[in-house]
Amino acid sequence: MGEGDAEELLLRHLKALFVLRGSGLAVTIKNARGKGAQHVVSFAIRHSRNAEYDEVVALFDTDAAWTEKVRVNARKGGVQMLPCEPCLEALLLQAFGQSTGGFTTQQLKQRFLSLFGRPAHSNQYLREADAKFFEDAQHHVPAIATLLALLRL
Repeated sequence: MGEGDAEELLLRHLKALFVLRGSGLAVTIKNARGKGAQHVVSFAIRHSRNAEYDEVVALFDTDAAWTEKVRVNARKGGVQMLPCEPCLEALLLQAFGQSTGGFTTQQLKQRFLSLFGRPAHSNQYLREADAKFFEDAQHHVPAIATLLALLRL
């Protein structure tokens, strides 16, 4: 489950790179259409009730509605949380070897835009991000390591 368009784009790209046809692994990606961590976790719980999933994972920003209540609801609902602190752009900038400490969400989004010329919900940055790129990035970006581990089950 991705919080919005940018998260969905990243998840679909990773699926295309790492989930081989005929591997027996089925990955369903959904877009919660934003509204913060609370909404994403609730959306993931609701959708997981309608199907039998082995794993339910939510990738979301922590800059809106990220509370202890959300953490508790996710644990109770069986949702594995992949928070991007404070936003997906921070995770992506880290993957590309950029420093993200001490910046606000708005500053990180601006840095991302300056580096790639487009926001994260475009596919511009993915042109440089092949399987080897993500395999290397997993060593310094824990959320990417978790995603790759799930996609290789």
